[in-house]
Amino acid sequence: MMLSAWLARGRAWVQAREASFFVYLAATVGAAGVTFYTIKFVIAFLTRAQYGVWGYYAALSAMLLPVASLSLPQAMMRMYFDRDAADGAGQASLVTTTLLLNLGGAAALAAAAGALFLFGGRNALLLAYVGTVSTGAVVLSFCNYLARVRNDYGLYAFNKLFETATFALVAAWAGSTLAAGAGAGAAAAGGLAGTLGVAADRLLFLTRAYAAVLWTVNAVNLAWFASRGVVSARARLLPRAEVRALLAFSIPLSGTYFLGWTLASSDIWLLKRFSTLDETADYVFAVGVASVVSLVTQSALVDWPRFYYARMRDGGPARDSAIAQRVELFLWLHVAAILGVRVVARFAYELLGAHAYAAGLEYVRYLLLGDFFFLCGNLFAAGIGYAKRTQLNLVTFAVPGALNVGLNLFLVPRWGARAAALTTLGAYACFALVSFAIGQRYYKFTRRGRLLAAAAGATAAALVPLGLGV
Repeated sequence: MMLSAWLARGRAWVQAREASFFVYLAATVGAAGVTFYTIKFVIAFLTRAQYGVWGYYAALSAMLLPVASLSLPQAMMRMYFDRDAADGAGQASLVTTTLLLNLGGAAALAAAAGALFLFGGRNALLLAYVGTVSTGAVVLSFCNYLARVRNDYGLYAFNKLFETATFALVAAWAGSTLAAGAGAGAAAAGGLAGTLGVAADRLLFLTRAYAAVLWTVNAVNLAWFASRGVVSARARLLPRAEVRALLAFSIPLSGTYFLGWTLASSDIWLLKRFSTLDETADYVFAVGVASVVSLVTQSALVDWPRFYYARMRDGGPARDSAIAQRVELFLWLHVAAILGVRVVARFAYELLGAHAYAAGLEYVRYLLLGDFFFLCGNLFAAGIGYAKRTQLNLVTFAVPGALNVGLNLFLVPRWGARAAALTTLGAYACFALVSFAIGQRYYKFTRRGRLLAAAAGATAAALVPLGLGV
């Protein structure tokens, strides 16, 4: 009872101070720490070329996610706040309908993977990754969005930490098992590795292991939501008119997120086709190191819709000031993160034993600055989503996405990963400018001079030489 009381007080304190961003940041940082630990085992377990393939399939999965989910979890988050907080039945109806539609999308994706396997060349890795990992990611996306809507901080943290920690343990076990199997008197370990397919196809083994982790997390989440009555077999499904309204909001978002993939991940996809797998691996590893700075981005964007939608209900200068202060906080935290990553990047390569990937160090600073502008673009475009004008988000992503793909098609065959990093930076900067130009029609950010100061600070933090090799 005492523990429950303390937890209730802590939750009330967090909610009263709008500090959920810091809770999500802590969960994201914890998961990132585990991921950092994971990479060491993954690159030891896979060859350099195999690691490039692993990054390619991750990019492919990111492309398929908005297509299979129709971005319904994002639409659910927006529509959830239109309902009265006391309308539990209405909320359960919205959530359960969204879940069923997402499960249908995951099933369709699995069926498409099966058809490709049968008629497209019997690619077992493609079947396993798309049919199990990508489908698991569709359902996990729904679970994470619902946890954010409800401010289930503990569940969200569990999702982040369990997914990464369990996968780290699997990668560590697989590497140690293979090492043991190579030694004398380790027939049992080697036999187990053979039984599970570790030695035969390492990429396929990691895919199966990751899928098992994702679906375990999904099962825990769905059981939790069912126990709270948020997801219920007894809930009425939304009437057709509301389903159409949900889809009218989500389908443009799907187009937006697909275009977002062209902005964020198409460079990896194109590198695999126009460059070598080793250079692709160097770039994927550099993206992973630079993504540490996105801890701020991810945490900000996780909490931003709930905060923004709630604040936009109330007008007046107090609202505008609160939103402006939070935006500036996010951006300056990001500037600090850029400096931090640049200071430790070379050490991180050495710590992880990633000497073979060291060519990617020169790309890191461009990727760091690009991520800053990506955060800017998402924050500037927030008002578009609130106004339910999601078709305009297509423009904010289409212009820089087309720029990114076009430049990559022209430059990557000539200059490889270096071109991919620079075009990513240019496309993200374009995304921020277009988002600001369109988004200010729906919400005019105050204190614009401070936004420019943050952008100047990020540029200096990323590009001024520090003598660190990054």
